[in-house]
Amino acid sequence: MNFFKIGENVQDKVLVFIIFFLAITGISVMFSASFSYGEREFENPYFFLNRQMIWLLAGFTMFVVFSQMDFQILDSLGIYLCLVTIFLLILVFIPGLGKSVGTYYGRNFNRWIGIGPFQFQPSEFAKITVIIYLAGFFKSFKKTESINWKKFILPFAIISTILLLIVLEPSFGTTMEIFFVLITMIYIAGFSFRKLSISTLSILPLLFLLVDRVGYRRKRIDIWLDPYSYRYEEGHQLVSSYLAFKSGSFFGNDISAGYSHKYLPYGYTDFIISPFVEDFGFLGFCILWSVLLVFIFRSYLLIERVNDPFGFYLGSGILALLSIQFLMNLFVVTGILPITGVSFPFFSYGGSSLISTFIFSGILVNITRKENLES
Repeated sequence: MNFFKIGENVQDKVLVFIIFFLAITGISVMFSASFSYGEREFENPYFFLNRQMIWLLAGFTMFVVFSQMDFQILDSLGIYLCLVTIFLLILVFIPGLGKSVGTYYGRNFNRWIGIGPFQFQPSEFAKITVIIYLAGFFKSFKKTESINWKKFILPFAIISTILLLIVLEPSFGTTMEIFFVLITMIYIAGFSFRKLSISTLSILPLLFLLVDRVGYRRKRIDIWLDPYSYRYEEGHQLVSSYLAFKSGSFFGNDISAGYSHKYLPYGYTDFIISPFVEDFGFLGFCILWSVLLVFIFRSYLLIERVNDPFGFYLGSGILALLSIQFLMNLFVVTGILPITGVSFPFFSYGGSSLISTFIFSGILVNITRKENLES
């Protein structure tokens, strides 16, 4: 089996165009959102842009590699990638290697591994390895066969370990992303919707404990329910997001001149859609989501035709993750969900998030090559 499959029908042109459109738009919006903060904090308005451009180049390189390589190789690597992921997730807790992103309510947030000037977030890449591993597991699953529960012991142990380590960082938003992808892939594999729903509901008490019994999460719920009571404290971010949506009106304002560009905390990361709407208004918001819907439905129609079981489940998992991430981020910045720290793919500042998104995109356009589709 050749490592590279470079042929005439390299990938779906519509998907590639949308991916590059989102990447270019994303870097522009990130620059607009970070311009004032970079100038104020680092005396360099291009501080975040320069870093993001480096990660964009690295991400594009990953996109080319994963869009051209034989994706079947990933099938044999699934278990090993999971073991490496578990090892890296443990390293974030090792003093000297793990980098804390701050302390909140007496709790350290250990999400990064740092080696010299280089640092990355293992939980972002955990999403990739979980989907690859699950795709390899479900590829041989027969919907008509009776379920042999013994086969689920190892996958359950591996995925549970990864989720537990991410919860302990803590990174609840990423945990929920992976959990929703897991539920989606189990459903696609043919499990009864009724039984799956009952199983999902059975873990609600655990989710309640993870939220209600952890101080900072309980506080986030309080802020979410009444952000204006905390508008001069932790609720400032959500209230500023509301103001940005209101200020954007229908056509938007002058680029990088709105309230959110100056006063929205970390508006260039998880809340980047807020300054985007303030710049381009409700019209720009509708155009962006129209593009995203085309991307989602185009991918769905192509994945439905993938004739390889591993490729089908791999593509389904990737599409589920990106869709969930788009929606969760939108729901957070509009106050439908509590703040969870979920980035907006292609737009939010951050190397780990951007590179992992490009890897997902490269695998997706690889799987949906014309030679992999049923006619």
